[in-house]
Amino acid sequence: MNTTPKLSNTPLVRLAWRRMQKRPLQYVLLIVGVAIGVAMMVSIDLANSSARRAFQLSTDAVTGRTTHRIVGGPTGLDSELYLRLRTELGYSPAAPVVEGYVQIREIGQQPLRLVGIDPFAEPPFRPYFGDGSQGLEELAAFMTQPNGLIIAADIAADQGLGLGDVVTLDLGGRLFDAPLVGLLEPDDEASRRALSGLIFTDIASAQELLGLNGRLSHIDLIAHSDADLLPIEAILPAGVVIEPAAARGNAIQQMTAAFELNLTALSLLALVVGMFLIYNTVTFSVVQRRQQFGILRCLGATSGQLFLLILVEALVLGLIGAVLGLALGVLLGRGTVGLITQTINDFYFVVNVRDVAIPPETLLRGLIFGVGAAVVASLVPAWEAMRTTPASTLRRSTLESRTLQLLPWLVLSWLLLSGAGVLLLWLPQAGLVAAFAGLFAILIAAALLTAPVTVLLMRLSVPLGERLIGVLGRMAPRDIVRSLSRTSVAIAALMTAVSVVVGVSIMIGSFRGTVVDWLDQTLRADIFISPPTVTANRTVGTIQPELVAELQQWPGAADIFSAHSVDVRAPDLERPLQMVIVDGDVSRGNRRYAWTASDDPFAALEAGQGIMISEALL
Repeated sequence: MNTTPKLSNTPLVRLAWRRMQKRPLQYVLLIVGVAIGVAMMVSIDLANSSARRAFQLSTDAVTGRTTHRIVGGPTGLDSELYLRLRTELGYSPAAPVVEGYVQIREIGQQPLRLVGIDPFAEPPFRPYFGDGSQGLEELAAFMTQPNGLIIAADIAADQGLGLGDVVTLDLGGRLFDAPLVGLLEPDDEASRRALSGLIFTDIASAQELLGLNGRLSHIDLIAHSDADLLPIEAILPAGVVIEPAAARGNAIQQMTAAFELNLTALSLLALVVGMFLIYNTVTFSVVQRRQQFGILRCLGATSGQLFLLILVEALVLGLIGAVLGLALGVLLGRGTVGLITQTINDFYFVVNVRDVAIPPETLLRGLIFGVGAAVVASLVPAWEAMRTTPASTLRRSTLESRTLQLLPWLVLSWLLLSGAGVLLLWLPQAGLVAAFAGLFAILIAAALLTAPVTVLLMRLSVPLGERLIGVLGRMAPRDIVRSLSRTSVAIAALMTAVSVVVGVSIMIGSFRGTVVDWLDQTLRADIFISPPTVTANRTVGTIQPELVAELQQWPGAADIFSAHSVDVRAPDLERPLQMVIVDGDVSRGNRRYAWTASDDPFAALEAGQGIMISEALL
């Protein structure tokens, strides 16, 4: 029968608190490790969700109660189709829409979505124009004043604008005066945020501003069943289809899914590096207090109390680090959202983010991941402290001997994880998530191999070190092996961080080299002329034909060719494709392309006998 009195928890808590007061910097490292990982994860999550939410809100604001849309090719729809829809079929509700992107000088050089509407057809679709907030005077001004705009009241208030003020619209370098004839004041916060990137005008003004005279971007429909759409499908011209209203939003989400996953994986990687720092800090603390733990065990402290003490320390410090990481993540998110938004605008779609939304689930997820990482990283040293007997606790060699005993198991774990990672990377059509899982498996496997490799290298370096610097050269490698429980973790953390930096640098260098090669092959002309645009890689405006004709008469130009790009849809693909229409090639026959169909495809192209596509579409 065990008569040893059990030590209460109060002395243990006091000892832990005194320890933190004596060595605060050591515990600051644990807090910093948690804070950095949480801040990275929260900031990227906030920026991604804010951009996604802004696009979704603006899309919902334009879509409204629409169930289906009639859409056409790059030039949209003929206005006569809407007339036939209403007069011949008598279909209602239906609403014509003209869309494009513009900038307003007085609001800043941010892209805004210009939506041309018919106010008499709008009430069933978008509640903003059927709630009675627009009086007869505003409606009359909207219909009669050229380029009359309706914008959100919050935007106007922020810029000091009011009804009757005239603003300047910038459409690809073409400037237009537009009076403010109405202000939208929705009741809920979500609607106010949705309208922050939208401006409305009448159909005729939108067609004139965007150069779409006689054309519509799409026709919105409200259909209660597929049977309601059958008469409409019968009168649709070739190339015009009916699609669900949510189809475009789903396509956008698929386009940006890989981009968001890449950023999320990088943020989780920062948390993994932080876990190494947490583990090393807790292990340091346990090793330094082994003698203290041995005395406490002799005085009656149980192994469970020591285990709980270490976990509670990690929990409290992890909670502090997670809270600091949340605050830092919100600050970083506000700065990061501009960079992520610009990238999305350049490569995917135009979105306008005026503020950063902070959903509670993002903060809760960051808190759980931060505290969980601290606790998980502390489990191994806490378990080691718990399972050590009082007598062996007083001997530090016990910990190091057990670490050496784990080396064969670490090698086996490395083989298994590496094999699993290679298998995930090798599997065809496994997807991006599986690829990231494979990379993480290989990275963790390499970290597990750090201890065996360290022991091997240190033993091999003993003769060389002794030959170069004598006794110190022999002692240093042996000391590293004798402190393997701490040195291997520090080496693994450094290895992980360096490998990530090197890997990302190689990836960026490869991208840059590919882009340079592409530019060398593509940009063969000496001078390029294009209208101003709201994004880096998408030209929204067009050059006037008069200017093109004048440039063709310029005596200093040997050859002049024009090009126009539009987005088209392929039936078998769920994403839009970019089609470039050219009237020649400034470097014909002098490009380093491997043509698979013809040595000179431009001859057939100029004869109107087909198109050229990239090999990736085959």
